[in-house]
Amino acid sequence: MAIGDVPYHLPEDFERFDRMITQINEAKPAFTIHVGDIKSGSVPCSDEYYGKIKEYFDTFDEALIYTPGDNEWTDCDRESCGSYDPEERLDKLRQLFFSNNFSQGHQPIELSRQNKVEGFEKFPENSTLQKSGVTFGTLHVIGSNNNFQSGEDALNDEFYERELANNFWLESLFKTAKKNKSIGLVLVLHAGLNYNNKDEKNGHASFVSLLREQVQDFDQPVLLLYGDHHHFMMTKPLMDKTGKTITNFTAVQVFGNHDIHSVKIEVAPENPNLF
Repeated sequence: MAIGDVPYHLPEDFERFDRMITQINEAKPAFTIHVGDIKSGSVPCSDEYYGKIKEYFDTFDEALIYTPGDNEWTDCDRESCGSYDPEERLDKLRQLFFSNNFSQGHQPIELSRQNKVEGFEKFPENSTLQKSGVTFGTLHVIGSNNNFQSGEDALNDEFYERELANNFWLESLFKTAKKNKSIGLVLVLHAGLNYNNKDEKNGHASFVSLLREQVQDFDQPVLLLYGDHHHFMMTKPLMDKTGKTITNFTAVQVFGNHDIHSVKIEVAPENPNLF
């Protein structure tokens, strides 16, 4: 199952979120993925709130794999969110949700995390696992232009450091999938990627360029699960340099905001599209 951008509207969404978790538990998926945004852009980014979400995550009967969105750290400097330092909030998320090699959930599963790779010790949120012949990987790519600041005085140290980590991890996921002869690859991130804008101020440009290159060099289906824009959508948005659709790449945007629903993802080896 895949979910994201929930819960948003409080306190009423807590009850709706709880009902969705119950429905997911009844469906008994192998695991559930939360693509990020565990709060709206106006809910306070407090330790208490993060702790409450972790408690909800642990009510999933099976494993819950989570990657951060922008609302839970990038936007936390807003007055309505508590005027926090965004990078301090990111540190808190890493401590709370990514402090060991296991996922969230009542029956967590072991993950391989990027912070075990020399030079990338700061990035435990990027992870991977193998399941049913498929390679799964999370990447910390978010909305809000991936936290790239365009102001004249912006240093963007956080952005460039995380961009380097994400690009390294993306290449590693494809290498792992090839090495393991995976029948497919699932990428999980929060951002609704900006696929067409190559402007230097596009915080997704470098990642999209590398993604395009890697997908074209991979013979198996690639599924991207993401959120950000709060409505279910399935597209093939990646084009080659001639403008032709890259057919082995599919992007699925999960529900979110007022629409608290899950998306069931099935791996069907007998289907040429796999997912």
